[in-house]
Amino acid sequence: MSKKDCGGSTRAHTPITSQAQQGMFGAELRRRRAGKKGRMKGITTAELESHLHESAGKKLPPYAHGSGQFTPEEIFQGYRKL
Repeated sequence: MSKKDCGGSTRAHTPITSQAQQGMFGAELRRRRAGKKGRMKGITTAELESHLHESAGKKLPPYAHGSGQFTPEEIFQGYRKL
């Protein structure tokens, strides 16, 4: 991941901002590891692992603000833009 993806910061960045998103990423990683067809085509397995590792120690709220449903575009991208 380049510095410009994180606004020039050297700190690691993850798009996971809630437990719901963390669960969605985890489910996708489990699907891929089981050899099943994934649902998030816009994100690599390495990126999934990295984002889940980065969000593991954070205190996340149960749900992100905004709508409770993921749109097909958000699932395709691999995360919700809030």
